[in-house]
Amino acid sequence: MNFLRLLSSEVVQHITIHCLNTSVWREGSSKKPSDKAVRFKAWNGQMFEAEGQLKPEVAADDCKIKDGRWHRTLFSFRTQDPQQLPIVNIYNLPPSEPGKQYHLEVGPVCFL
Repeated sequence: MNFLRLLSSEVVQHITIHCLNTSVWREGSSKKPSDKAVRFKAWNGQMFEAEGQLKPEVAADDCKIKDGRWHRTLFSFRTQDPQQLPIVNIYNLPPSEPGKQYHLEVGPVCFL
């Protein structure tokens, strides 16, 4: 990993949260991220979060739709600091409840 970091000027990673009747970023039609929005811990300990200095790019946020069907929220992390990726932990995931589910799809880290 250290060798890849030394040779890289940019790093990219994608994380998708697939969800059924549970939101992970925004609630309903709100444009503002929820207080319950997920947070992501970087390799170097910094946090990517909705109201923080480091924010993930949210390409799609369909988990706010609660209609009994599966939806997804797509997060992209792109940084010029190779020490920030990969994402090592995700905080504030929704609690398990009947009729509400989610699963994570964590993509590879691309060192460019």
